Amino acid sequence: MAEQVTAVISATPDGVVAATSPLPLRQAPEVELPLAALVGRRMTDPSRSPRPFFPPPLDLQRLSDTVLGEPTIGPIFNELFELSRARQAAAGASANPAAAGPLLYRPRFPRSPGSPPASSLPLLVYLPGIDGTGLAAYRQFPLLSACFDLRGVFLPPEDRTPFHGLVESLAQQLEDEVAPLDPSRPVYLLGESFGGLIALELAQRVSCVDRLILVNPATSFDRSLWPSLGPLLPALPPELYRLLPLALSPILSNPLSMAAWNTSNTDPLPQQAVDLLSGLLYLLPELSSLQVVLPPETLSWRLQLLREGAEAVNASLGKVRQRTLLLVGESDLVIPSASEAPRLETVMPRCQAKVVRGGSHALLQEATVDLVRLLQEEDFYVSRRNLTSPNTPAAAAGASASRRKPAPSGAGFGTPAPVELPTPGELHRAADARGLTALRRLVSPIFLSTDEASGRVQLGLEALPRPGSGPVLFVGNHQLLASDMPLMVEEFIKARGQLLRGLAHPVALGMTKTDASPGRSTSGPDPRVTASEGSRFGHYLETFGAVPVSGRNLYQLLRQGEAVLLYPGGVREALKLRNEQYKLVWPRRAEFVRMACRLGATLVPFAAVGAEDSVELLLDRKDLMAVPGLGDWLRQQQKGMVMARRGVTVSEDVDESFVFPLVAPKSPARFYYLFGAPIRTDPRFAEDRDAVSQLYGQVQSEVERCLEYLIRKRDQDPYKDLLPRLLYEASWGGRRQAPTFTL
Repeated sequence: MAEQVTAVISATPDGVVAATSPLPLRQAPEVELPLAALVGRRMTDPSRSPRPFFPPPLDLQRLSDTVLGEPTIGPIFNELFELSRARQAAAGASANPAAAGPLLYRPRFPRSPGSPPASSLPLLVYLPGIDGTGLAAYRQFPLLSACFDLRGVFLPPEDRTPFHGLVESLAQQLEDEVAPLDPSRPVYLLGESFGGLIALELAQRVSCVDRLILVNPATSFDRSLWPSLGPLLPALPPELYRLLPLALSPILSNPLSMAAWNTSNTDPLPQQAVDLLSGLLYLLPELSSLQVVLPPETLSWRLQLLREGAEAVNASLGKVRQRTLLLVGESDLVIPSASEAPRLETVMPRCQAKVVRGGSHALLQEATVDLVRLLQEEDFYVSRRNLTSPNTPAAAAGASASRRKPAPSGAGFGTPAPVELPTPGELHRAADARGLTALRRLVSPIFLSTDEASGRVQLGLEALPRPGSGPVLFVGNHQLLASDMPLMVEEFIKARGQLLRGLAHPVALGMTKTDASPGRSTSGPDPRVTASEGSRFGHYLETFGAVPVSGRNLYQLLRQGEAVLLYPGGVREALKLRNEQYKLVWPRRAEFVRMACRLGATLVPFAAVGAEDSVELLLDRKDLMAVPGLGDWLRQQQKGMVMARRGVTVSEDVDESFVFPLVAPKSPARFYYLFGAPIRTDPRFAEDRDAVSQLYGQVQSEVERCLEYLIRKRDQDPYKDLLPRLLYEASWGGRRQAPTFTL
């Protein structure tokens, strides 16, 4: 890998900027951005002296020179272009062309008084649109700087790096930038239009990225007019090309909305009109400056990059693991962003879309758009990585400590790596989307735990091992169809701030036999690119901590000190036969106890009841297999399904057929969960077969005891039936849960 270089910028006595000796590009250079004039009143002190009541005089000669004269570099871009020239000179001196490619830089401008130190905030990298400057987002920078440590990306007009080369170069710069940072600081990518394509590809390339914010991403480029219209624009005569920024401004953005940044709705209407006109006059040079940053040959190259990027990104959207907020303008006339949003929400595993009413393609330039406010409204802003276990950087192979890799993000969903807990807003949306809110209202779940010292059962989960106190393995019974499990996972997040890492059947995660074939790691990159209903449910499970069941995944999770959820009965117990209500169907041999002992994990047996009383099992697996024609089809389907028991609970005595029984709904019974007293393990017994077998039997017996306790005690619950329970909770307006039996 060629080492990138930058240069120290210094001014000679005659004012010429020169490059001194090149240095390894490890930290983004600072670049002065004179934003005060650009963003108008939002960067100024409200107590400043009154503004003129009349608009500035119209300088026709200046406007003519701006629109029709030779293009010049305005003050906004001065230092970026100076730095770019210095990097080119340094690249030439070192015979390293890669050094003159895309530049990651740190924008410098006055921040709002009282803003937290930038070094304590999440890192946000803005990836620009086709112009390559980031001008479209500059108005948002002062607002963003109160919540983020900002970085920008500049694409020099003369650069001809292909799309994948851009991504590779920025990946190296981003890793260098993030490596020395506090591992608890999240890393965001904000990509607009073409920058959205770079962000999507970069997210797959760099493991330190936590979240994506996409603004009108150009993933729909191939369905727009630009593949046909775009190649004609660079061929325009120079006189017409100079007018291009002005001609396209109503399509690219809303000039009136952009100019409105200079106005305040608290001012008198005449003053607002003056401010608006002043903003429009300032906007003309800003639009015409695109002639410098986007000359015809550069526009032609960037359109080619758009085509390359859209093709590459659309082929792998399903592999983007990061949580993604998609912001699209309802009135985007450049690309069909509004119609693209539902597709991206469907294809991408963790994408939530928001359509901004009346928004144009240049959404971030509009005065009515406050990106920080949108992030807060969508509960998408997090200031710290809230991970399931600590995450630390690792040294890069063959590199010194100063070249260590950055700490991975919390976006390793579907793998045993630590993952980020959902925010309250995300949890609420997921509960509504998956019907958990309605289910919780119907079944009013009761959670009980057992004190380790006294053995007393108490209401709530307070008696469980404290989160972060070491590895814990929760071992329990699967109820029919496992409808009780999501409520338990949700309760752990809400009551304890703890995300259980479930060991899930590969079929439940949407994996095929090809995906989990021998030699293919179930903890590697997500092999799914399309989003069938099955894989969407699998992505939901992964978002809430699930990984494919395997001995390797269980070992790594426990070694990291995670709280792991295991159902030894697996799919066989979840898809019970008739007359097996609340029966444990566990294999005779299970390795999870030995692994727990080896790592000193605490075992917590638990039981749950209620779900199996809420349905009537009409036809089980054996009944369905016996149906002529249907049975043959079901057996054929099983051949393409991956088996789960490959080490954790390997057994030949348990049928693992993934055939759902035919059930009919009944009146929803109340759900009850009881967690037994924690069982401590000792690494000294890991290789003692008799001790492991005895401990396995103890865990199984404790689960059966918890089942018996719940089945017996629930008869004493005055609100075990649906109607009394609903009436009681409705009388409290849903603010109080119906009580249960006396403990």
